Amino acid sequence: MMNKEMLGRIKTAAGFQRQAIRALIPEGMEGHLDVIESEVKAMFAEAVTKVMADHVTGDRKSDASEDKADTKVKKVTID
Repeated sequence: MMNKEMLGRIKTAAGFQRQAIRALIPEGMEGHLDVIESEVKAMFAEAVTKVMADHVTGDRKSDASEDKADTKVKKVTID
């Protein structure tokens, strides 16, 4: 588990990144960033909820593992 001091530093750095990005864009576009931030937060929350729901129900099979189950392997000789 990550210690609290390191987590605090990461949060502080993320705050500085956010300020730097906002300083680089024109003043009228800050509203767009607010919308993008809220959408990304909602997407993240939805993804976490889905992962947790899959974990609870035991349905943890990802798309990648489904593809691997249906794949057949052939031996190829390279000269």
